[in-house]
Amino acid sequence: MKGIALCLVFMCFSSFSLAQKTSSHPTKVNAAQAKSTHPALKASSALAEAGEYDINNPPSRIRVLVGLGASTYFLKDGRPHGLEYALLSGFEGELNRNRAKGLPPIRLQFIPMDAGELIPALLAGKGDIAAGLIPVTEGARSIVSFSEPYAQDEWCLLGPKDGHISRFEDLADQPVILGSGSLGRRLLDARPELNVRLEEMPLGMSVESHLAEINAGKVAYTLASKVVLNLWAERFKSLKIGSCINEKIPLTWAVRPSNDALLDTLNRYIASKKMPIERSIKLTQRYLPLDAKAARSEAIAPLDKLGFFMPMFQTIAAANNLDWMLLAAIGQKESKFNPVTRKNGPTGVMQVNPSTARAMGVSDPHGNEGNITAAAKYLAYLRKMYSQQGISEDNQLYFMIAAYNAGEGRLQQIRRSTKAQGLDPNVWIGNVEKTAMSHVSKGMVDYVSAVNRYYLAYQSAEKTTTKRASSAAGKK
Repeated sequence: MKGIALCLVFMCFSSFSLAQKTSSHPTKVNAAQAKSTHPALKASSALAEAGEYDINNPPSRIRVLVGLGASTYFLKDGRPHGLEYALLSGFEGELNRNRAKGLPPIRLQFIPMDAGELIPALLAGKGDIAAGLIPVTEGARSIVSFSEPYAQDEWCLLGPKDGHISRFEDLADQPVILGSGSLGRRLLDARPELNVRLEEMPLGMSVESHLAEINAGKVAYTLASKVVLNLWAERFKSLKIGSCINEKIPLTWAVRPSNDALLDTLNRYIASKKMPIERSIKLTQRYLPLDAKAARSEAIAPLDKLGFFMPMFQTIAAANNLDWMLLAAIGQKESKFNPVTRKNGPTGVMQVNPSTARAMGVSDPHGNEGNITAAAKYLAYLRKMYSQQGISEDNQLYFMIAAYNAGEGRLQQIRRSTKAQGLDPNVWIGNVEKTAMSHVSKGMVDYVSAVNRYYLAYQSAEKTTTKRASSAAGKK
């Protein structure tokens, strides 16, 4: 982050003095701004608004509604991982393989949510692709379009290695524990001849935490997805797979019925086998929690790097009327939460220039508290500056991130060039972003995209986990 230091090179306008005069006090904004919602969570997707996917002119953002879970999509040290994330990151690469030079890259925006909300949110236009190890069902086929399967799954009896019962008919009075809405329960309901006694999974328990308990010998048997079991095989080594239901379960992605061209594009990617499920499993396994107790679906694990910095981000963000998750997203991009101290150059978890920190009234930018405080004050200064220029709240976000990366002087030059080309200098997507990409700095565009990806993931994951906690508390 070069920040205000670049003003000397690019002749920043006189409002720089505002930061010097007010840097010791948090910028005052209303509570709605302090708790602002990411633009992707407030409105329908661009593709939903357009109605159809144009293969020759695809939108620069395609939203993926993804099931939040310890197998499908999760955060570790503030970075997204998971089977669906790995698979669809490969799809993003394919979309950009033949992208014309000078155009901003197509970016997938992952919005994690509960699996049960994926299809309703897709139909409501909140996203363009639904992903979450989704099995094809006839009921869902009538309202959404499914891609070709990217994997064929099986559901199998699972128990501990010690004293393991491998056949359904040998279970006798041993119960099989499953969630009431799970596909495994529906499969067993369709096979009454197996005579399996079912018990309800405890409220709030995820599939992965249930596997952890079986691995630890706390509970006995369940019916589980073989894809998920293969993913967790290296973590849970005391599990043993028994008989499987004799039915192949295709795992797919879903799109709205109007998006045939997007469906065709997904199907071509699946047919190319450039990111098979086996490779996605290997890419994801290295990031799975080492401690079986951590195999829950929390958005932010309390013991990882983001969890460590979270209290400080929250306190400093509140003092500056900022969203702490924006600070965290920038910290992730700048340093991956691995502070590097430099005497004269960008330093600390937020990679703040000492000159920027001094302009913000912070004398020591090297310690975590001073470093994050300097970054927060600079972002608050940027927000106030862009607000005074009449820029919308959504575009303030993009400009704040871009200026944090390259300095407001450089961004001002790009905006002037944008206006000269007949584009809107107050709008980032499709306007200032386009100018930055084609004439000035691809790095700035990539930076803004990356920070927004983290920020969106943090916000939507927190929203989902908060909703889960509230729902669980209401059922007690």
